[in-house]
Amino acid sequence: MNLQGKVAIVTGSSKGLGRAIALRLAERGANVVINYSRDKAPADEVVAAAIAEGVKAISVQADVSNVVEIEALFQAGLRAFGKIDIVVANAGIEKVNIQVVDVTEEDFDLLFRINTKGPYFVMQAAARHIADGGRIINIASSSTSRPQPGLGLYGTSKSAPKYLVRVLAQEIGHRKVTVNSLVPGPIDGAGIFTGVGDDDPYKKSLLETIPIGRLAKAQDVADIAEFLASDQSFFITGEEILMNGGSSN
Repeated sequence: MNLQGKVAIVTGSSKGLGRAIALRLAERGANVVINYSRDKAPADEVVAAAIAEGVKAISVQADVSNVVEIEALFQAGLRAFGKIDIVVANAGIEKVNIQVVDVTEEDFDLLFRINTKGPYFVMQAAARHIADGGRIINIASSSTSRPQPGLGLYGTSKSAPKYLVRVLAQEIGHRKVTVNSLVPGPIDGAGIFTGVGDDDPYKKSLLETIPIGRLAKAQDVADIAEFLASDQSFFITGEEILMNGGSSN
């Protein structure tokens, strides 16, 4: 898919899933804004990898749970490239296998600050600054689709942005901007499965629920993000695309 001349902001793109999405967009010709919260070195590595694809790229430090810093992120993208066409609200934090009775106020505040407040205001900024005909993609979680023990906190923190997606799609659809949620299952090699082998008991239990026989990989998610960022997805908006290999969990 051709994204030549497009400009994309991907939050939390210095590593993991965000990195894979940002580099896929760069491979397809988009100039990219790489966002990181603390560690600049990995972000600069992603910038270098994107530039090697023949596009322009910058890294911008911003805490996506801070509204002032979110606005600074978008302004940096506008100064560097003059416009924004694609926004991927990816930055998030996983904290799972905690029974509701064991959730602390500190746990709650952390996950809702990053997983709920963050994408809410990233998508708000996207609605304000994205060019007509743009694409807004919220990276959600399959934990929001099926209630499971131990996911009460994480799942609820990822649920509100999905509702916002449906509302925002209606509010800015007249500008030909699409807004969708990409809803992956657990990602092999990312999030809680970073560096985790196939012999891990929790990972093995998940694999037993997936007919396809493996967890999603970051590149699988990048495939769908690429589609949602492209012109080919024009008539899909306000939707949730679940990609979990047919898992029964």
